[in-house]
Amino acid sequence: MGVALITTIGSCSLSLHAMPLTINTEEYPPFNYSDDQGQIIGSATLLLRDALRQAGIEAYFRLLPWARAYTEARLKENHCVYSTTRTHEREALFHWVGPLVVNEWAAFSLAERGLSIDSLSGLDAWRVGSFREDAVGAYVASRGTDVLLAPTERENIARLEAGLLDVIVTGKATGEFMAQEHDIALAHLFTFYLAPLYLACHPSVSEALLARLQTQLDALHQEMQEGSQ
Repeated sequence: MGVALITTIGSCSLSLHAMPLTINTEEYPPFNYSDDQGQIIGSATLLLRDALRQAGIEAYFRLLPWARAYTEARLKENHCVYSTTRTHEREALFHWVGPLVVNEWAAFSLAERGLSIDSLSGLDAWRVGSFREDAVGAYVASRGTDVLLAPTERENIARLEAGLLDVIVTGKATGEFMAQEHDIALAHLFTFYLAPLYLACHPSVSEALLARLQTQLDALHQEMQEGSQ
């Protein structure tokens, strides 16, 4: 997939940071994904764009395979990545802003298979799919289950349909979104974790700038909470 670029420009960005941020993301609907015009959208994207604009921070958004998006943010100055799970292993590698949204980690199979699995321990006898550098798959693998890794989340749907996988582990909202997108019936087997998702930035990114962004993000969350009451 080609790179899609979006620019978010704030009037006071130069006073906060000498260079615009490069913000990487992946196809992970409904939180972050590209529409038919190649624009990066999704619930986490819209919230992050609003916070950046209100904080006056200039940023370029790029859509990449997850492993590359994550690795660039870990290794390159002025780079960030979202929507990222804040694990113990990742904590010291980045500066963090968030949470943006909360992700439910879940297991799915094709509904027509009629599988009856209700816990992670029940996955051991099945072919389980995730994708490279994904925290969901890494967590399941850490519990002793062999996990087959694809380059992208959407490829796992194709593998599931082709009979190459029995189960996929992913975000619940993501699995439901992709099932509707591909017009297939997935069975939600069980949910096993609630994981807030964050923006993770290379340590070179100014902590003062990210504190300003966090303040705006917190204000947006407060507005949303008050609006739902």
